[in-house]
Amino acid sequence: MAKVIEFKPQNFSPFEQEPQLLGIYHWNEGLRSMHLHEDRVELNFILSGNGTQVVDGELFNTQAGDVLICNSGVLHDDSLMIDLQINAWCLAVTNLKLPNLPVNQLVPENFSPRIPCQKVAEHLAQLYPLIHHYAQKRKGYDIANALARAVVLIVQEIIRTSALAINRENNFAVKTIRRYIQEHYAENLTLTQLAELVNVDECYLSHAFKKITHYSPQQYILRRRIGKAQCLLIYTSLPLTEIAARVGYEDSNYFSRVFKKIIGMSPRRYRQSWREYSIGSSPSDI
Repeated sequence: MAKVIEFKPQNFSPFEQEPQLLGIYHWNEGLRSMHLHEDRVELNFILSGNGTQVVDGELFNTQAGDVLICNSGVLHDDSLMIDLQINAWCLAVTNLKLPNLPVNQLVPENFSPRIPCQKVAEHLAQLYPLIHHYAQKRKGYDIANALARAVVLIVQEIIRTSALAINRENNFAVKTIRRYIQEHYAENLTLTQLAELVNVDECYLSHAFKKITHYSPQQYILRRRIGKAQCLLIYTSLPLTEIAARVGYEDSNYFSRVFKKIIGMSPRRYRQSWREYSIGSSPSDI
């Protein structure tokens, strides 16, 4: 006979604000270059395969059963050195508020965003497709939202009991330049200009920047431009010429070639494919 488990109703919740589902999609349907979201936290579940992703300037090798967390406002890049056979889900929620943490922050600063969830991977592998299934139904949002909350609770408990702090290398010059690029990436920035901003040698800046971010300054600018362009393609109906101009390209044809080289498809095809499978997305980082 199966063991009966009974619980007394409890009102306790770890959340000061309850998370709400914004969207869910497959990584292999829409890999994103360097970008950020101000309105959400993402929980990326690696179902199978291996990959390498950059989150807030740190390189993380992920494997099946991992959940990679991207807090609100954190730059991340899904498209770098990724296994083409990887099978992964991305779940986006908003309004999440935990005690002593900012809104839409699931992992504290200086904690690894790669959460080993192998012990609950079987359950997550069932929950993510269910969320996707109900999110597509006309009256299925409440169920999808409840399932998304369950995923957040499961991962939050693992973070609370097992997440380890990491030591991030702190370089003032690199930190300053990263912040400057975030504000001026659409401008014609040169290594000489950037080095002069922090009064360091160009060679030193280039070496230090790549050591910490894993990109050269020019690669960083390029990937940030493409990440921004992806957001504009997904969440607006702006023409390609306008999007190209907004991210720093006067020649829209050249922009399209650069975009395809990094993402693997043209901007037009990317916009079309995203809208074919996107579930419950909302504007962010635009």
